[in-house]
Amino acid sequence: MRGTRRGYGRRLFGTAALGLAAVAAMPALTGCGHDVSGTAAAAEIDVRQLQVGNYPTDPLEIRTTYLRGWENAKTLAVARLADSMVIGADVDPMFAHTLLSRELASPSGASMVLADPVQPVLEQNQMVYGYSAAASTEARDTMQGFEVSHNFQPFGGVILSPTATSFNVTVIQFPDPQQAQAAGEAMEAADFDVAPDQNARVTLDRTTAAKAHWRPGVPSLAATLSDGRYVVSVFVQTPTADLNGLRSLADKVFAAQLPLLDNAPGLSNTEMFRLDYDPDAMLRRTLHPAQYMSIAADTEITHTPRGYLHYIEAPEAWKPLLDANGVDRISTAAGGGLLFRARDDKAAFALWSGIPTVTTNSAELAGTVPDTACTRTANPGVDYPWVAYSAWNHKDNYVCTLHYHRYVAQVASDQLFDAQQKAAAQYALLANSQGF
Repeated sequence: MRGTRRGYGRRLFGTAALGLAAVAAMPALTGCGHDVSGTAAAAEIDVRQLQVGNYPTDPLEIRTTYLRGWENAKTLAVARLADSMVIGADVDPMFAHTLLSRELASPSGASMVLADPVQPVLEQNQMVYGYSAAASTEARDTMQGFEVSHNFQPFGGVILSPTATSFNVTVIQFPDPQQAQAAGEAMEAADFDVAPDQNARVTLDRTTAAKAHWRPGVPSLAATLSDGRYVVSVFVQTPTADLNGLRSLADKVFAAQLPLLDNAPGLSNTEMFRLDYDPDAMLRRTLHPAQYMSIAADTEITHTPRGYLHYIEAPEAWKPLLDANGVDRISTAAGGGLLFRARDDKAAFALWSGIPTVTTNSAELAGTVPDTACTRTANPGVDYPWVAYSAWNHKDNYVCTLHYHRYVAQVASDQLFDAQQKAAAQYALLANSQGF
């Protein structure tokens, strides 16, 4: 069975924000002697008059050119895979807390969430990229702290509470199905051989093709399955060493994960290079203070809601809000904005109005930008050195959230005036991006 050493895992914090100004109903309008019922809507403001400071208000491609390359192609592929990785709620609503979301760009990175002896297998079979995600029934702050190690971190280095039930699923792509099949068999063998005299083979009830094992008396189980160009590795841990319960949970994880991969089959190198860096023109609408593009799967990218939810610690609070309002794309730019695209204008307004239910913070002056509210955050994100800045992971004191047509955006800053300038620039950018 896999060892029990653990290390620090990556943690990204969700941000939410805001009190809102109510929309006041206007008196009925009259003209030519006839009453016209309804609610008056103000014409759009002249965004050239907004106080945007030095922040850009033109779409991104006017200021920079995206350069295709192998690293960017791999990053886009990893982000695509993140969009097809299970979150806790996909397996069971009880898995409400994110423990780990990690991009795997190399065999050495993957060996941190898998057993150490697996790394040579990944190298020999030419691992392309992968992704690892973990969820639990308990939040990190109820756990027993962290252990520092550089091996086997299926839960991001968290020392699990004795009452927690948790799972990790790691998906790795190989060049072709044949290498994936060989890698899957060798990965399971290498993991089993960590303690061959103590581990025991296990067969799952529903995922019969998976190779699984456990260490009798230890409340965890590992299972590996090849699926096209992918190898899917599942690790589950429960409060008690109940083999049937462990087998059942592993089956549930596979049942949730495999259909998602059917919708995102593994990519050839050519297909990776052809991936669109800005699907649905989201990044061009996202406030991007930097002069150049810096594609990153967590901080400068476009995701589906599932991909986005991997990067916030409490997805159970956000998922219903995103689902109810038909959010289909979410983008972010490092040091800039976080942008949601809702079903339509009405749904975007409902999303904007609903965000305060996620957290409760004191409202601050919103400034002069329409449909904007700014909040002083009660618990700013912690400034971990390995966590890059993004609009949903920040250590700033203020977050501003705004609504424009079918879009809702968030920006953050340590100074209220700067946050308001960012909000103004984001609003102007959305206006300037309309129609193309």
